[in-house]
Amino acid sequence: MNEVIKTALAEALTAAEEAQTAAQAGNFAEARTLLDVVEAGLNAGETRNPALMNRRLKIIRIQASVEALLPADDAATETDAEPVVAVEAPAQADAEPVQEPEVAPAAEPVDAPAPVALPAPTEVDLPPVAQADAPAKVRGVAAPHALPADGWERVAAALRAQGTDVEAREADAARHGHLQAEAEDARDTWRARVEERFALQARLEVCAMRGDHDGANAAWDRLFDVVTAIRSREGAARRRGLPEAAAMRPVFEAANEDSKQVRQWARAPKAPAVA
Repeated sequence: MNEVIKTALAEALTAAEEAQTAAQAGNFAEARTLLDVVEAGLNAGETRNPALMNRRLKIIRIQASVEALLPADDAATETDAEPVVAVEAPAQADAEPVQEPEVAPAAEPVDAPAPVALPAPTEVDLPPVAQADAPAKVRGVAAPHALPADGWERVAAALRAQGTDVEAREADAARHGHLQAEAEDARDTWRARVEERFALQARLEVCAMRGDHDGANAAWDRLFDVVTAIRSREGAARRRGLPEAAAMRPVFEAANEDSKQVRQWARAPKAPAVA
């Protein structure tokens, strides 16, 4: 169950960050779609685990910041609807001049400060938990995704066995990195994540074959977030019935298969020693 909750929160966090990027770029429709993914992840990721609760708070804060960036069109519609009710109420109250009970709203400001005061202690108490569990983690309290050194050695052996060329993969990593930068400049977040996925896959293969296990783990950890982002975008497009969802699905499946292959190689039994 813990793994299911972690996966749901990881997906929600990635979707929240993607929504923030989209909202800052002015892609409000995309941001709203991703917020639906965030909400679904938060609902599926309810937990009493202090570390995971801290991650939920981080997601909720990002979610709130995204909602603050969205246009106030919907809010304006809601505020416009309230005066309609306010206009109808006095019309009925004219027959009965006893309008003194309307003074009761004055009691609302008395209760209003209480909810404002509640979040403050929560944020003050929780950061020490994050510092204790993960003092320098990129994604809050969650441990980075990493493989042991012998796991990367098995991956490197498998890559060499299938004829992978280090220089060619290094060139692939650089090429896809440039394409990612171009997509980000064009504010095409989907294409940027796809190109980043290719660049990270090539980079971790190069690092593994050259014995740079720290570099391989850094690429592997980021790759988890990127593949999760691709899955979130594909899922959101599929739920909305968008025509591009059909083309997005194979992209996610290919990314997932490549990651699965690395895990299988890393967990494979060691080759028997030569007598």
